[in-house]
Amino acid sequence: MKKQTLGNMDEINRFINGKSYEFLLRNILQKRNIEIESNIPFVLLDYDKEQLKAAQIEVEDLETLLISNMTEIVSFVERKMSYDFEDEEEYPKGEELSDDEKPKLITELPYYKNFLVAFLIEYYLLKEHPTTLCGYLKRIHIANATKYKRELKAIWQDVIKT
Repeated sequence: MKKQTLGNMDEINRFINGKSYEFLLRNILQKRNIEIESNIPFVLLDYDKEQLKAAQIEVEDLETLLISNMTEIVSFVERKMSYDFEDEEEYPKGEELSDDEKPKLITELPYYKNFLVAFLIEYYLLKEHPTTLCGYLKRIHIANATKYKRELKAIWQDVIKT
């Protein structure tokens, strides 16, 4: 564990309301037609704290990364938001869901302002510590972590090629 600031919710809140994060958010809003909810529930800040702890990184690591890699981060976020992560082979052949059984979108809720924290953690790990990404994804209980890691790496490769 690094410094005591690891996972401090006040630090996370300060970061989310800081100039660099706000600039990133404005860039994403210009490219994507999404609604943002500014009032972040305490439980989501706590989730961010746990994600930072699982990734073993500091809020200041994200700040430094954001300042020095803004263009690349905007591209990563935009590509990840556009990527289809649907698992086509979720059900064995012959056991697929019928159209009536498939989930239906009832209401599309806005993104909470802190939604980019998870993107930044993934970007940080891809850029700075790629060998730890799969372990992090497993620690935060991402289903099919190995497959998701491959998909993130493919997005990352597209970003750094451009």
